[in-house]
Amino acid sequence: MNHKRVLRITAVATVAFLTFGLASLVAAQDTSANTDRIEYAVEADWSLPRTPWGDPDFQGVWQYQATIPLERPARFEGRAFLTETEMAAIAQSEAENAERIIAGLDGEDVGRSSVEDSPIRGNEYNAAWQFLGRARRVFAQTSLIVVPPDGRLPYTDAARRAEARAGARYGVGPYESYLDPDTGERCLGDGMTAIMWRGPNGGANRIVQSPGYVTILHEEFHERRIIPVDGRPHGDLPQWFGDPVGRWEGDTLVVETTGFLDKTHYEWATIWMRASNRLHVVERFRRVGADLMEYTITVTDPNTFTQPWTAVIPISRLEDGTQIYEYACHEGNYAMPNLLRAGRVEVQAQ
Repeated sequence: MNHKRVLRITAVATVAFLTFGLASLVAAQDTSANTDRIEYAVEADWSLPRTPWGDPDFQGVWQYQATIPLERPARFEGRAFLTETEMAAIAQSEAENAERIIAGLDGEDVGRSSVEDSPIRGNEYNAAWQFLGRARRVFAQTSLIVVPPDGRLPYTDAARRAEARAGARYGVGPYESYLDPDTGERCLGDGMTAIMWRGPNGGANRIVQSPGYVTILHEEFHERRIIPVDGRPHGDLPQWFGDPVGRWEGDTLVVETTGFLDKTHYEWATIWMRASNRLHVVERFRRVGADLMEYTITVTDPNTFTQPWTAVIPISRLEDGTQIYEYACHEGNYAMPNLLRAGRVEVQAQ
């Protein structure tokens, strides 16, 4: 079922944000055909830049800098979009939080959980690691997930139990083996499905293009994806991040990735990011402005989900000259032996 959503640009206080004018909302049924298309109003003098060989130019550093959660919060059940009043309130809160961080405040002062309420999750990193240096952009979507229409991850029953287990042991163990920390704690990465937009320290990605290839450097775990766009078929060697093959559909880069190694036996911070040998990912990159890209991802994995899910994610382009500093995470660092020593102490104390 085809439908279009029209975007207009507005501003509240000191924060520029985006709001959707919507004539009607109909859940997309055919995501493989990219029918869930948003039409953006762009700068009057902006035109899509191109590489010397004619492809759309996506080069630069891109980072998700918006307030939209992955899943739709319960308070917005049945609503795909915020009102302009709600967006204005969020924008004001973002501006105030940014001012407090710049003033040197953190923790509960900027809306984080208290240590008593959440000793680990949400308190691993403070603003020194996570602050973008500006208020996040506010969009009208109530969730990044647009399919299923409830904006929620369609877990299988087994995956839902695994997610509950992962949440309960996150940061607290038990740590009896090097396999017990999750893949992120082990510096192995948090999975390909989140690589373009998620990361506790910013999740910035540098895109570089050459004839026949698009290369993406994700510095969160120093991960690189080299994506051929020369018409070649998929290979037959399973990999951590799968085997990506790209193609151009007009001005949209479509990347289909299969051939993932099965890592469902590993611990994952959140189950929706895990890799399975049945995982199939389709990404669409569409530049819609000088500093904005619409990134759409459709994830299919019967080992984890009852149906495919799709998220539409606005990603911001950072200023020319932006540097991505080395993350330098590796499994042989201090954390692993210290976690295991602490685990031995806990066992002896029982």
